[in-house]
Amino acid sequence: MHIRVSISIITTGYSGGVRQKLVSKMNEKGISNFERFVKICFWLAIFFYWVSGVVLMSTGVSVQVKLRDIYVVINDAASEVPVIITVIGTLVVLSSAFGKVALLNHSPNLIKLFIGILLALLVLEITVGAVAYTYRHKLHQTLLSDTLKTLDKYNEEVQITKGVDSLQTEFQCCGAENYTDWLNTTFGSLSSSVPISCCRVPVENCITDLSKDTAGINQQGCVLKLNNWVEEHIAILGGVGLFAGVAQLFGIPVCYLLLRTQKENYEQIE
Repeated sequence: MHIRVSISIITTGYSGGVRQKLVSKMNEKGISNFERFVKICFWLAIFFYWVSGVVLMSTGVSVQVKLRDIYVVINDAASEVPVIITVIGTLVVLSSAFGKVALLNHSPNLIKLFIGILLALLVLEITVGAVAYTYRHKLHQTLLSDTLKTLDKYNEEVQITKGVDSLQTEFQCCGAENYTDWLNTTFGSLSSSVPISCCRVPVENCITDLSKDTAGINQQGCVLKLNNWVEEHIAILGGVGLFAGVAQLFGIPVCYLLLRTQKENYEQIE
């Protein structure tokens, strides 16, 4: 009788232990699957964040290359805009690389630091966007005023002459607001004409003398053309900035879930 009871207890205990191990394995498998899902989301967030950084950085560099010869014409504030875009793009790329390292090392401290970096960059991006939006009209007026002053130095300084010609040729424009601005410059008052860079294509048929037919001269000013060019690209930059912000907002809770999952797994091991 005692033997049967003992065997029954052992059997029950064994089956209970087996059942407990099976449940434990199932729980571990479930946690593992969830953690795998969170990590995939983390990888996606890092990838999208990296893409947005590359686009920002590439846009900033391409704008600097396009405007490199006309920086002498536009004011310092306008010339610093593409530099700021490049710097922000570079920071985004570097932070995404840091997030990759944090994930590969499974380090809670690095992941927490990555969350801090995401929050800091998000605040920086919002601040830069707000400042740019607030001062956009002032920037336009400053650019117009500085361009008018620069035109008056045409043919006096080599760098300014080259910069003005590059600006007018690249954007197919003439003067600051329009081609008549040249009449208020030393060059225009002496020659009653505009530079050849004001001419439309083909240049051979262009008459630069303002007292004659001006059909071959670009009528629109360069400041307006620059503004139109910026507005065409601002939508792209805004979209990329929004994309980066969404990736950041998505990445922060994913990081939190990953930290929580790792903590739960650690507690189960203990």
